[in-house]
Amino acid sequence: MDNSLLTHIEAVVKDGKVAFSADDEDVVAIVQELIRSGRKASFYLSRNQARILSDLHWTPERVKASKLEPVSDEERYRIESELGIDNLGRFRFAAFQCSSGHTFGAFEFLRHGIQEHGADALRSIFGLKNAAFLRVNPHFVVSCPECDQTMEGGIEYEGDTYPGCSYPEAPVCV
Repeated sequence: MDNSLLTHIEAVVKDGKVAFSADDEDVVAIVQELIRSGRKASFYLSRNQARILSDLHWTPERVKASKLEPVSDEERYRIESELGIDNLGRFRFAAFQCSSGHTFGAFEFLRHGIQEHGADALRSIFGLKNAAFLRVNPHFVVSCPECDQTMEGGIEYEGDTYPGCSYPEAPVCV
């Protein structure tokens, strides 16, 4: 084993996180159990593990119920030019509206992510070559960019390096 890998693992563990290794079937089973339990976690998965989970989770019925849509060319251009995120790949997002009718789409979601985590963090996630990032049962509280109304609940998305934002059942955004 490369000693530099252990150095990175030790740094992650020192910060109170965990690193573990298991075969694909066990990793998938652990993630599925967390989804069902409602507990929150984030995983950096191999592309194969992410593909398996994506295939299990994003059934045609689930995609239809979630209203996931590919990012339009116009929104993609805006994300690239205004946010500097240019490697979205096949990113899909389920846009929703506040009670005043303003849309919260992929652009607003990624802008919120930049405000929370920084542009470099998002570029890094979209730039992953051998891994994918999965958030299980997250809870987002965002503000409508037009009227500053608080919007909270489930936000669903998925793509090449984001196998999705997973919930035990389809979330409701309020």
